[in-house]
Amino acid sequence: MKTLRTIIGMALLFFMVQAVAQSNDNLEQTVEKGKSDLVEALKQTGEQFDFGIDPEAVKNARAARPLAFHEVNFDQLLEYKQNGIASVLKPEHKKIVPLMSNNTVVTTISISNKEGKYQVTDLINHQYENDLNQLPAELRENNFENLKVVYVPNLNTTVYSINGKSYTDYGDRTLRQGMDSEVLMQELKVDAKKFQQAYGTPAKQGKLLN
Repeated sequence: MKTLRTIIGMALLFFMVQAVAQSNDNLEQTVEKGKSDLVEALKQTGEQFDFGIDPEAVKNARAARPLAFHEVNFDQLLEYKQNGIASVLKPEHKKIVPLMSNNTVVTTISISNKEGKYQVTDLINHQYENDLNQLPAELRENNFENLKVVYVPNLNTTVYSINGKSYTDYGDRTLRQGMDSEVLMQELKVDAKKFQQAYGTPAKQGKLLN
């Protein structure tokens, strides 16, 4: 019941923000507007829904550097030729903007670029919040400079990639410790092939499992 209530609350919260959201050709202005709208929405829904986030913490948080979000092209992963993780990425899907206070991620806002206009498309993603807070402190101290967020469909895992190093909790790994991206890519390729063998037809038809 609590989970259903949270889902309903998140849907209501997003609807409230979208109702006042406007497309903007300036990313920074879109982030600040999304942040302001989120604060107001949290205040209005606070008595009915608990999102685990203090509106004042969001209000006082600063926006960190936007993180590019990419999805892996699964077919290209199957044929990966050691050309680096960037070689199997689809075009940037959105930007994830961490809102930070005292070197801690309070929450995130996702921004998409549609026909040259920026618009808020996602709010309060607890996975990003939790993951980013588990990454080494120096990454947060450096404002997540050069960090990319990569989602691997079918294997249903997220990788945080930076300068040839990857952070993920895939398998028995921890986000607190990075690994060589090439080693991870070889493992993902092996597991992708196993998935393809087990679910080849649905995957080829585009019915990817996430």
